[in-house]
Amino acid sequence: MIKNLLLLTGEDDFRLRERIRFYKSAFRNKYSEGEVESYDEDSTFRELENSVLTPNLFGDKKLVFCENFWSPEKFEQAEKTEFFQKLEDFADNCTVILVEPSLDKRKKSSKFLLEKARMEAFDFLSENEIWRWITDFTEKNGGKISHNCTKLLFKRCGENLWNLSQEIQKLIAASDTDEITEELIVTFTLPHPKIVIWEFLENLSKKNIQGAIQRFRILLQMGESAHQIFAMIIREVRIHAQLLSGIEQGMSSKEIASQAELHPFVVQKTIGLSKRFSLEKIEKMYDKLVEIDRKLKTGGIMVSMDDGMEFELQIEKFIIEHCH
Repeated sequence: MIKNLLLLTGEDDFRLRERIRFYKSAFRNKYSEGEVESYDEDSTFRELENSVLTPNLFGDKKLVFCENFWSPEKFEQAEKTEFFQKLEDFADNCTVILVEPSLDKRKKSSKFLLEKARMEAFDFLSENEIWRWITDFTEKNGGKISHNCTKLLFKRCGENLWNLSQEIQKLIAASDTDEITEELIVTFTLPHPKIVIWEFLENLSKKNIQGAIQRFRILLQMGESAHQIFAMIIREVRIHAQLLSGIEQGMSSKEIASQAELHPFVVQKTIGLSKRFSLEKIEKMYDKLVEIDRKLKTGGIMVSMDDGMEFELQIEKFIIEHCH
């Protein structure tokens, strides 16, 4: 283990970025004269090597970030020059933090880093963990939120921590007592489009024409264009196809999430809904969506900048057909 080599990895971009900010802030507070440097995929190995392995005449501390830096070529150069062995000799002066959100464990460099670097992994949180995160983040920012309001905010705004952090700060600012209430959540937040799309497909699976069309019109009222909504519907139908395929292969939710590159919570929440559709039904829905898309691109559906009525009617027709 190389004590001055730290690896930050994981798909939860919000928590990973928060950790980067923490290390930068802590370093600057402790070493006011210290240097913070960053290297990325466009930087050369020689630049990194010269920075890290060049003694500082004044003995100042150095914190070096490498983000998506290690290509096979750069790692080969590091091996040839024994960079990592030499790095340990500079432990009193320099710490290198590697930021690799999507680490390909098949690569030689990844295997080495996983073995030799101290690692902090920021994987997606489960539903219960997101609830706790909402409570902690609210309190950290000077607010209060009850368990019921936490669940409401989560249900309304989704699992994305970037979005939740902005909504929470907005709600705290809107509260006179620092207590986030259900009324504030309903008044000052809009349902996340993905949540409404999920409800749209839920109503479609239940053959509830009124509910599905209502969700479609809510999305339009939220400012989403028919084109954006159509793209979201296609994406969600694809997700259901992936989940059903995984189910048929006997895969676990975690395996499906990994293979489909989806948030585990999305799979956990959606898989029950997927089971309400047959694979044949999903295929028919997808074929119809492709047909609509083809008409849209070839002029079979007339749309303009200020008039998307014909396209909207085609989507509503799709809803009605697939609810029968």
